[in-house]
Amino acid sequence: MSSGRLREIGVLGALLGAATLLIAAVRSDLGAHTQRVKEAHDVYALPPSAQLKVLSLGYDAAVADLLWAHTLVAQGIHLTERRRFENITRLYDAINELAPTWRAPYLLADALITLQTAAIGIEEVTATRRILERGVEHRPFDAELWLNLGHFVSFTAPNSYLEDHPELAQSWRQEGLRYLEQAAALGAEGRIGWQALGGAARLAREGKRDAAIRYYERQYAVTDDPELRETIERQLTRLLGERHRRRIVARRKAFDALRDQEFPWLADGDGTLLLLGPEPRVECAGSDEQTPRCATTWREWAERFYAEDDG
Repeated sequence: MSSGRLREIGVLGALLGAATLLIAAVRSDLGAHTQRVKEAHDVYALPPSAQLKVLSLGYDAAVADLLWAHTLVAQGIHLTERRRFENITRLYDAINELAPTWRAPYLLADALITLQTAAIGIEEVTATRRILERGVEHRPFDAELWLNLGHFVSFTAPNSYLEDHPELAQSWRQEGLRYLEQAAALGAEGRIGWQALGGAARLAREGKRDAAIRYYERQYAVTDDPELRETIERQLTRLLGERHRRRIVARRKAFDALRDQEFPWLADGDGTLLLLGPEPRVECAGSDEQTPRCATTWREWAERFYAEDDG
């Protein structure tokens, strides 16, 4: 090897050695500085939701799925680092814009948004309600979404996050009862029907007897769960007395008998009959007969049933 080549190798080695020493010297200070610096705020790098839908180039579901996975992972990281997840509601807006009927994000919205390492403000609470209401807007027949919305608005938010806003909390309690009543009407069977009973119980405790009775009667009319019916019957007896309870039970039995006789193709628990209305009868055409069998709506049928019973 020539002397010139040896000199080049020596110079290169010297430069590498010097660079290594410089990196080590700077790295020690930089490492100490990095240990002291903590991430305090999140950076939201996505465009507005409407623009994001355009930028997804038609792959709305795929982008929404990617953002949802990021939201779940980021939530865990924020909890581990004891930091607030500041962008979660904005991520939810983006996901809902891309996939407005996707059920899973709506079901977990109240838990994810309110699960923070520090107390949440009224902005997050209001945003949570807005997202849950968006869910029932896009999935109006999903009883579980109505139930989650009703529980959050009527119980969770007023009791846990709106203590400093008593008037707003009371307003939310009343509005949440309507959501629970809708959940009871849509999902009268199973756990949803049982959990929705809390709305009627609250009305009764607050002295709103007529509203509680209407709530129980509506749920009694749509459920085919015998145990749930029995529970509602006991509550109606307490609120109305035995005679009125018997009338409501008799009306339901008459309705079930009518369904089994004239609509045998409908299964128990099928709410289709409530949408169809009473079967038209030829003999009732142009007639002034005020019997239940000539009613054209179920409301009219119920009124005539009670009138006939009283007669």
